[in-house]
Amino acid sequence: MMRALYSAVSGLSGNMLRMDVIGNNIANVNTTGFKAGRAGFAEAFAQMSRAAGAPGDGRGGTNPIQIGCGAVLGSAAQLYTQGSLQTTGVGTDLAVQGSALFVLGDGRSTYYTRDGAFQIDAAGRFVSPGGGLLVQGYLYDRDGETYGGELAAVQIPIYGAEPARASGTIELLGNLDADSAPRGSVLQTGALLDAGGAAATRDTALVDLRGGAGSEPLLAAGDAIDLAATVGGESVGARLAVASGTTLGQLLDAITQLLDSPAGASGAAATLDAQGRVRIATPDASGTAGAVGSLTLSAADGEGEARAGFADALAFDDLVAARDASAFTRTVRIYDSLGFAHDLELTFTRVPGANEFAWSAALGEGNGAILEGATGRVRFRGDGSFESLTYDAQGGRAPAATRLRTGTGALETLSLSLSGGESGGFGGLTMVSGGASLEGRADGYAAGVFNGFEVDELGRVLAYFSNGVSRPVARLALAEFVNPSGLTRVGHNAYLASANSGAPVLGAAGDGTIQASIVAGALEQSNVDLAREFTDMIVAQRGFQANARVISASDEMLAGLIQVLR
Repeated sequence: MMRALYSAVSGLSGNMLRMDVIGNNIANVNTTGFKAGRAGFAEAFAQMSRAAGAPGDGRGGTNPIQIGCGAVLGSAAQLYTQGSLQTTGVGTDLAVQGSALFVLGDGRSTYYTRDGAFQIDAAGRFVSPGGGLLVQGYLYDRDGETYGGELAAVQIPIYGAEPARASGTIELLGNLDADSAPRGSVLQTGALLDAGGAAATRDTALVDLRGGAGSEPLLAAGDAIDLAATVGGESVGARLAVASGTTLGQLLDAITQLLDSPAGASGAAATLDAQGRVRIATPDASGTAGAVGSLTLSAADGEGEARAGFADALAFDDLVAARDASAFTRTVRIYDSLGFAHDLELTFTRVPGANEFAWSAALGEGNGAILEGATGRVRFRGDGSFESLTYDAQGGRAPAATRLRTGTGALETLSLSLSGGESGGFGGLTMVSGGASLEGRADGYAAGVFNGFEVDELGRVLAYFSNGVSRPVARLALAEFVNPSGLTRVGHNAYLASANSGAPVLGAAGDGTIQASIVAGALEQSNVDLAREFTDMIVAQRGFQANARVISASDEMLAGLIQVLR
């Protein structure tokens, strides 16, 4: 009977402990990153009344007779299941998706937590606000461009500045229109016939010219032809006397001589096609400089009477308008070592007769002077892909870059390397028909001040500066344990490693060691399930009441026994 009393007492104690665990779970239902606990019971021990008997030839075996002596608390483990994530929009709020924990430190001990409600203290350090523990990570080495291997407190450069970086490369992108070569002018008359109605030739006499079949002669012996033209903006004129033997070829030669008479004009040609049409063409290379703006031929007889039919028959129509080689210009912003901005104007002009553009560079007024490498050529392949970008030789030597002095007191001469892309590729400059879309991108930037930071899914802390530059500051450390339930809770949502948690495996999200990711602007909620907790509460209450009933029944039985003795 006494065993029953003590067993019931152990049951009362166990269910009270279970209620303690349930109460703690419910109390922390809104605690960030909290992991619910679960109480587990085990039988204390059993008193042997009779040992088990082995079966014999004539009788069977017997089981042992053991009387239990109550229950004890076997475990109070935390359940490390993933809590739901709640978006907060606060950049310093972080949540771990996975089984890892954030690493904290105070200079003496290392702590671990799932609570990512971090803040920035007055010294610019990333801290856990509950206990002021410093968030640990791997600091970024700007010289080696890598993250360190030792844990250190993450420091945000809130008072830091990003120094200026001098430009060193200009990346050229886009298309230089293939339909950009210079072009001469082309003019043409209607068909001219001879006296027999056939197409006129160079040997056709002018007095035999007809404007159409069966028409009257356009000219007669003794007439005079006046030629007037505008070539490259200059007005020129000439006169040709018509004799009975003067031929159409002589008129064409007179036109050619007239069109080549202005200074700098040459190569114009007056020809006759198979249909007897007079065609005037100027060289493409001359562009608008040698273009025929207008050409008028008129004739009159010896008495000054105009030959209207001649002027009409030799009226010229503009077939092709002249144009110069297209030039495409792009201004690129560059920076010197002091962070001063300068405008470099790059101009690309089509080279006639080749898949090339001549380029030139010029600095804006007050921006310094170019020392060398101000001109060169860009060559393209037959499919329009980029082939090469070269510099024109200067003093018998072709420079390797564009060198300039900015005049701002910068420490050194600025050297710029122009890049048109990979030879044979279409990723940089191209030359195909369809319009121009030139773009130039220079590296380098002015000095800037700290403008904010963010943490990405790999735990990289990126600082942003007012000059548009972003650079890594650190990478947050994460830790995983073989048995996270074995961690020791020390308050403020922090844990310490214990003898049964295993040694921490340290690393960073996404580095192959830690199988977890970080979500910025979110917090992990408690994984407490209130429905389960309320159910467990009822079960614990019923267990407590049942054990109390065992004590009451045992007490009544003992009282009855005492009455028998009386």
